[in-house]
Amino acid sequence: MLDKLEDDELNNFIKEYDKCFLERNIERLKLFYPDDDSELVYYDNHKNNDTYSVDEHLKLLRDFFQNGKKTESGAVEELIMENIHYFKTERAACVCFYARYKSFPKPAVRTTMYLERNIEAWKIKHVHCSFEPEK
Repeated sequence: MLDKLEDDELNNFIKEYDKCFLERNIERLKLFYPDDDSELVYYDNHKNNDTYSVDEHLKLLRDFFQNGKKTESGAVEELIMENIHYFKTERAACVCFYARYKSFPKPAVRTTMYLERNIEAWKIKHVHCSFEPEK
């Protein structure tokens, strides 16, 4: 669920990306990442989940989709996205937001996504997720 993203193009991009996770659709997720395997750096909010290539990241996602994880609910679940901000030029965009797991809303996950537009579409080049510090 998106709160405040004024840009329809980026709004649809984020919704479709999230939908692929909910559907566990690796083939569709591949379309959101660069064709060059080395052009993705993904810092996850869970231990031992940082990845430095598209293949490495997709392998980790396949494992998660098949086996779950040992934190939060252990399953793929809807994220509540709020406090969304974006910065966009013709060829690059940065989207920042708080994501909350539906079953585990606190702490929020602070998320930053860096995107670049290739000829055909936006591609995710970097994601950084970290749990919100205790207040």
